[in-house]
Amino acid sequence: MDSTLQCHHAECKVKYTVKMLSNVEVVLRWCTRNYHHWKRKNLAFASSYATLADSSSPNTFWFNRSIMKHEKQQQKYDSFLVLDFEATCERGRAIEPQEIIEFPCIKINVHTGEIDDIFHQYIKPKLIPIITPFCTELTGIMQEMVNNEPYFEETFFQFQEWLEETKCFNSGNRSIFVTSGDWDLQVMLPKQCQLSNMDIPFEMKQWINIKKAFAAATGYFPRGIIDMLTKLQLSHQGRLHSGIDDCHNIATILKALIGRGFVFEETSHLKLNKI
Repeated sequence: MDSTLQCHHAECKVKYTVKMLSNVEVVLRWCTRNYHHWKRKNLAFASSYATLADSSSPNTFWFNRSIMKHEKQQQKYDSFLVLDFEATCERGRAIEPQEIIEFPCIKINVHTGEIDDIFHQYIKPKLIPIITPFCTELTGIMQEMVNNEPYFEETFFQFQEWLEETKCFNSGNRSIFVTSGDWDLQVMLPKQCQLSNMDIPFEMKQWINIKKAFAAATGYFPRGIIDMLTKLQLSHQGRLHSGIDDCHNIATILKALIGRGFVFEETSHLKLNKI
């Protein structure tokens, strides 16, 4: 290869290298800009939603080292109504129509973190009355546990009577429902009420998704109940996907967050177009 061709070849390699480095620089700038945008967005969300008190614990998991600390503020609610439905299901496919078969709700005193009252009822599915083996495996609910139980319509009336008897929504008691995820009140209850030709009470159209609240308090979005308990160094009690046991474990998470000074706000509301 003559010297002219060698020089041309070397010049092309230099130009190619410079172009590649330029592309890498553009990508790095884009990543950096998007990272800072993500960071500002999440800090703003956490700062606007979460209120954390100073903690004597050196636990670095908590997000209070990354956002402005506040004096402990009063909670906006008097009662949390922890709700966790279980419904008919089958392995590998959706059951249509899906029906609620366990209806638990635990009333938590926000000021003490203790349980004030419990509503719990198993429900006999009406349209597809057979509990599948997979459903029993997942939830622990067996056929004989629902055979002699009321249908959803009667249970829902009983539940609304319980809400009145326990004065959850009277003028002197500010209450809000709490779920782990949005499925219970965004998807399952509207579908069940549609099947049963029943109205959804106004009070059940807004709620606190404990996973969103946990993320606001800690900067970490959890996968589920066990993940939250693990991060809080708390033990899981009972059976996962047992509605009443899930409610008790959510109540434990609530109490822990209340104890750390986190102030809860509504995170979700019913959007009928997403059912």
